[in-house]
Order: sequence, then C-alpha cells, then structure tokens
Amino acid sequence: MKVNAAEEDFELMDMLGQQVLFTNMRVDRDTVPQDLYVYDVRHDDDCTGEICEIKPFVMVNHWGTIICKEPIELDSKWNSRFVDNDDYSYLGDSVRLDEYLNTDCYEEESAEMEM
Repeated sequence: MKVNAAEEDFELMDMLGQQVLFTNMRVDRDTVPQDLYVYDVRHDDDCTGEICEIKPFVMVNHWGTIICKEPIELDSKWNSRFVDNDDYSYLGDSVRLDEYLNTDCYEEESAEMEM
C-alpha cells in the first residue's frame, strides 16, 4: 500500500546534513511535489532497524521513504548511497508535508539550539 504524501504525518530527521521527512510507509510518488526528492531507505539483513542504504526504489528490506528538498548524491555504479549510523538521526518531531514546504522554522530552531 502507498500513502498520499499530502495526508501523511512524517517524522523529521537529519539525513546526511539536511532535514528530511521520513515515514515507514511507501509514498505514492505522484503525490509528491516535483521540486522535492524522494528515496526509499533499506534496513540491514539482520532487521536491526538501522538504515543502511538509500535508493530511488527498494523492494527488499524496505524501511521507509524519505522526502527532501535537496538531492542526495548516489553512487553512479549502484544508483544508491550506503549510510552509517552517524549519517542520520531522528529529531522527535512530527511534520506534515505542507509544513515542511512552507516554513523553515525547523531549520531555524536547530540553528538556535546549536548556539
């Protein structure tokens, strides 16, 4: 089953230096605005729940989907990006797609917290 991105509640997370939206569901790509980037994330074969790879589409070991404002550089040979545990973190906030698109408040809050 695929979800409509406009109707989903996403978890906000940092992924490779940018804030992204995450859901454990598969997102219908037709419901995502064209100026955003969508990737599937794969967990490891041991089912530890750790993200290990980002790809345009994941069939096996699908952990979820991320939506981001900037593209993620993928390895041209494999069309994927391997991820280590320190490449991402869940921020504990729930965000709707329209909030992510219309405000930069989360980025501003993160910058203030670092000060």
